[in-house]
Amino acid sequence: MIELIVVISIVGTLLLFSFPLFSDLNLFSDSKGGVGDIVRLINDLKKRAVEQNIDFLLHLDTGSGMIWVADDTMDDEAREAAEERGVHFPENLSLLDVEFPGFRQSDAVNYQIRFRSEGYSDFALIHLTKEEKNITLKIEPFLSHVQLIERHIYFDDCI
Repeated sequence: MIELIVVISIVGTLLLFSFPLFSDLNLFSDSKGGVGDIVRLINDLKKRAVEQNIDFLLHLDTGSGMIWVADDTMDDEAREAAEERGVHFPENLSLLDVEFPGFRQSDAVNYQIRFRSEGYSDFALIHLTKEEKNITLKIEPFLSHVQLIERHIYFDDCI
């Protein structure tokens, strides 16, 4: 009986320390990627910016339907290479726009969201459409995870 209690306490302790690793797993993501991949990328950029002490820029291009990452240590040639390695949005997912506080509708094609090494990011709402379903990804400056909202929201609605 004592051996069983010891084994259970050891397994419980191991699970306690490994639980933060399981929080990054998304067991219910869609098989075709898309929104779940973008959410994981944003969460990863927030962590990496602090860990590596580098500012990262997430580029979202509505014209070409591409997404890529650059950082402040890159020169122009490295930034162009990062853009060439960018990933296209899946066919069933389209980027409508990115909204920042004070700028609701913009004619911009290429949006940039900055993730700072100090642990915060730009406040942004990414408006997507997936299979005719509206989705908003809400990136808050001081929260570690992006919030997925299954409709379009705007900063005007929040005030």
